[in-house]
Amino acid sequence: MIRRRFQIPPLGIRIQLTLWYTSISALLLLLFGIAFYSTLQVFLASSFDVTLQMRSQQVAEAVSITNGKIVVDNMVNELPELASTAAIVDSFDGTDASISAHQNSQSTLADDASANRRIFVRVFNTAGQLVYSSPGFGTIIVPADAVKLALQGTPWYGTIGSTDDQEMRVYSTMLIDKHQLIGVVQVGQSLSSLKERMQRIALALMVLTPFALLFSALGCYWLAGRAFNPIHRLTRIAREITVKDLHQRVPVPPAHDEVRDLSLIFNQMIGRLEHSFTQQRRFVADASHELRTPVTVIRSITEVALSQSSSTEDYVAVLQGINAESERLGALISDLLALARADEGQVHFDHDAVRLDLLVADAVASLEPLADERGIRLCTQKLSPVTVLGDAARLIQVIISLIDNALTYTNNGGEVSLSVNQVENAALLAVSDTGIGISSADQLHIFERFYRADPARSRAAGGSGLGLAIVDWIVRAHDGTVRVESKPGQGSTFIVSLPLS
Repeated sequence: MIRRRFQIPPLGIRIQLTLWYTSISALLLLLFGIAFYSTLQVFLASSFDVTLQMRSQQVAEAVSITNGKIVVDNMVNELPELASTAAIVDSFDGTDASISAHQNSQSTLADDASANRRIFVRVFNTAGQLVYSSPGFGTIIVPADAVKLALQGTPWYGTIGSTDDQEMRVYSTMLIDKHQLIGVVQVGQSLSSLKERMQRIALALMVLTPFALLFSALGCYWLAGRAFNPIHRLTRIAREITVKDLHQRVPVPPAHDEVRDLSLIFNQMIGRLEHSFTQQRRFVADASHELRTPVTVIRSITEVALSQSSSTEDYVAVLQGINAESERLGALISDLLALARADEGQVHFDHDAVRLDLLVADAVASLEPLADERGIRLCTQKLSPVTVLGDAARLIQVIISLIDNALTYTNNGGEVSLSVNQVENAALLAVSDTGIGISSADQLHIFERFYRADPARSRAAGGSGLGLAIVDWIVRAHDGTVRVESKPGQGSTFIVSLPLS
């Protein structure tokens, strides 16, 4: 049993845009969250340090020197955050016994204060000896540099750990009384409140971000649908256009955006298709008409010959007529086949160095008897030696077709002349005649298939109308151009321009 691999179907543009927009939104929200969290953390940490600095100033205002001893005023009791240190210390001798007695007297107040908002205070004298410590500060190990730097006039900040696995932020600064340094005050507070606040903010960001992304995805999906509404209308109208009504066009929005460009390009494509279908239908109709004419002539000749008894000479004439129509029919079929292959791009051209002047001389020499038979003078004027890159057989076909066209529309006693010149980087082949000329209206269509400037002429005399169309195709295949200059009654000049080798 052959197992088919499961393949995920390709996503539509609307889904892809939604996924891209959501991914970009997620990235932006992530960057914003990281930047917001980091900035807020730095801001709160800075505010925390400022708060400790303010608390140290409040403590410093309540501490003074009386009779050489450090005294704390009753002002400390007015500081709620400093309730644990709210006491009047009349004097401290720096001994452990005095410190322990004071800590024991304040233990009840310390237990009642909140752990997260508790302010810890220590006071040192100028000798660096501890003279006061609030309950709980004994569990904090503060570096000795904190006191030394403060005595030297440099405030000290630091984050240190306590014995109960809590981080503390400590600030040390000088104690000055009446412009005199009397010691150092250290103020500390637990960072647990700051950490809890940051954790709540991080949790809020993690909870709100998925909802923000969900609403962003829904909004992007809705906006993408609104953006594709003009394209949906365009495709709906384009779907209604068929081969039978290619004259219709899709509406062009007034806004100069991508949808307008798409509508214009779509209308141009429909216009080209309409022109192509029109040419194809006209080509099929003209080809059918041209092919039917020799078949009708052959059938008429044979019906007349079969309906009555004729001599051998009459049968020979009938066969000659059939042969002439068959040759014309074969040439027409060959031209139609060449144009059909040209439209499909199946014709191969050689790219060899070819002397255009020599090709013209050979073509004139081969068609000169035909011109003499019609009483027309065929000559060359100036044949400059020029070399082009192309297919010699196809270029000879161009020259012969132009000469044959000139001979067809030139009356007895006229003249057809050819010249080859070099102008800058191009070779110019000019075929001029003194024939009936071409009107300005006919010059616009002279290179179209099955077009004859003189429809009054018979097909035997005027051709099938494919010769100049084939000339135009061959010249354009050689990256050249062909144009006509003519006035009625004054002759015509066909000019072919080909790039030099």
